[in-house]
Amino acid sequence: MNPLSKTLEVADAKHRVLARGWNTWDTRSMLHHVLLPEGFCIRLGFAAPDKLVWLSDAFPGRREMGRTPGTKLTSTDKQLPLGNAIEVRPGARAYDGAYTELVLNLRGARYRVETAAEGENWVALVTPLQDEPWTRVLTVHAGFLWNRPGVAQREDDHRLTARAGERAFAVHVEGDAITDPNLPVPSPYVAVKLNRPIGVSAGIPQTLAQVEARIASVRAKVEAWHQTYGPLADAHAAMQGSLAWNTIYEPKYDRVLCPVARDWNCLRGGYAVFCWDSFFTGWMLSLDHSDLAWAVVLETFREMIDGEFVSNVVQGTGRAARDRSQPPVAALCVLGMHLAAPDPAALEAAWPALLSWNRWWNRARKNQKGSLSLGSNPFEPRVGDPAEFVQPNTAAGAALEALDNSPMYEHAPFDPQTHLMQIEDVGLNALYVADCTALAEIATLLGHTAEAAELKTRAAHYGGKLQDLWQSEQGLFLNRRLDTGEWSERHSPTSFYPLLAGVASKEQAERLVREHLLNPEEYFGEWMIPAAPRNDPAFAKQLYMCGRIWPPINFLTYLGLNRYGETAAQRLVVEKSLAMLLKNWREHGLVPENFSAIDGSGGIGEHTHPMLTWGGLPALMALIDSGKAKMPLGRV
Repeated sequence: MNPLSKTLEVADAKHRVLARGWNTWDTRSMLHHVLLPEGFCIRLGFAAPDKLVWLSDAFPGRREMGRTPGTKLTSTDKQLPLGNAIEVRPGARAYDGAYTELVLNLRGARYRVETAAEGENWVALVTPLQDEPWTRVLTVHAGFLWNRPGVAQREDDHRLTARAGERAFAVHVEGDAITDPNLPVPSPYVAVKLNRPIGVSAGIPQTLAQVEARIASVRAKVEAWHQTYGPLADAHAAMQGSLAWNTIYEPKYDRVLCPVARDWNCLRGGYAVFCWDSFFTGWMLSLDHSDLAWAVVLETFREMIDGEFVSNVVQGTGRAARDRSQPPVAALCVLGMHLAAPDPAALEAAWPALLSWNRWWNRARKNQKGSLSLGSNPFEPRVGDPAEFVQPNTAAGAALEALDNSPMYEHAPFDPQTHLMQIEDVGLNALYVADCTALAEIATLLGHTAEAAELKTRAAHYGGKLQDLWQSEQGLFLNRRLDTGEWSERHSPTSFYPLLAGVASKEQAERLVREHLLNPEEYFGEWMIPAAPRNDPAFAKQLYMCGRIWPPINFLTYLGLNRYGETAAQRLVVEKSLAMLLKNWREHGLVPENFSAIDGSGGIGEHTHPMLTWGGLPALMALIDSGKAKMPLGRV
């Protein structure tokens, strides 16, 4: 019997409940509203007056006209005048599609798009936000996605109909209709002038006044929900908005996913499930939507490599990073989820995969010193993806198991025989100790006493090895070369992770904070915590892990400070992290992948995505600090 069969059985049961009703299920656009299970889709499109531009593939942030979905924004895009660019500013929305809002800037013309859904009835309100000397065009077109059976047609200037088997659908559009057969719309459509608010309804026909009333009612409910978080209302709105906008339906496995970013799926065969991202996502979701949270986490185990470990990434093209995993934060996050939204059946379903993965680290990444090193195993390419040829069994592939292009791994030696980077890695060992500790608690909760003892033994072993990486002269936990025994000259905030592992002494914790976290030459500053210290030569690049600020790094550091009762330091990290999130959310409606350590900006520029799920971690951090969410591990 497949040891993960129960895992997937519980996941599938949750998907059967989740994959229903209206939502922005289609990963290809925030303007595609789909009714499940039929796959009936209403696409909203916006045409510029010269008819050369028609927009329907909307994603968060700002980009040049014609940019391929899934490609990252660049500094060039940031400089584009709005007359030559599009900008999509996501707003409030409900997880289940009961309400959605975004503001679209199309070549200088701004529109608010709001929708509301209840059962099989759906309405949209498109409101121009400025007067114009010309008239833009709204297209409303209908069809069926994912090769689902059905046919749609235009009945007249204001109505579309569709049929799937015995099911019939009708779409009604209010507004001044136009007839233009040259609009680049690939399915039956109705087109109206965008010279005033436009109402669209599916199911029961609605007048504009009825649409406006429905929209106002559901908008008020969503806003009131956020206000229950008091001073953290905006923080919760940012975190929840990013999670909800990135929730999609994935047809291959008939499942609901909350991937890192919906547009990234477009170039990866329809979906991409990243490893540690998914567990952070599950923890954040558990505060609001437990079924979706557990479904997201259990889905990470569907395509485990040989039933042993969760790959760095698996995607719809068939490609999987079979050579490596990602930082072991799963048990920590799952324990946090259980405290927020207890689900004994889901916890038991996750258990065999979590245990197998924990054992894999001990077996596959243990080095000759008895500690852990990052690794990358060889494997034969399976789908022809270029990454399958250049990454496996290399130092670069091993670095991707942790912090990508971190300066810590520059010129790192790699042993192709053991498939290990020849460095004892502080961050990996610390997170593994925390994983063992959290998983032991889960084992105790589930009554697996023998496994709990096994995990505690492993935590003690690697905790001892982690203490060996304390460099007393510098007052810092440092990576160490396996081949020469030399200390690494470069470090990162992973040096703070032993606090999360509970391994550091009180004196070590105090030195880490006083001499490094609060040191303006290293990690302290208006914007913090940079992934490379300010005095590292790579910091000035502000290129991915070379000096930018990453929500998961701040989050894990915060959890460690919390465990040691470093109250002033933990609240400093919360305040600094929250300031970055709210700056970007309030100014641009964005929840960035990472932030500049120079000016705190994120989401519009190079090497950052404008709305990535783990961008909401500063909000989770603040909710834990305020007592509205629970710490998974106790004080040291």
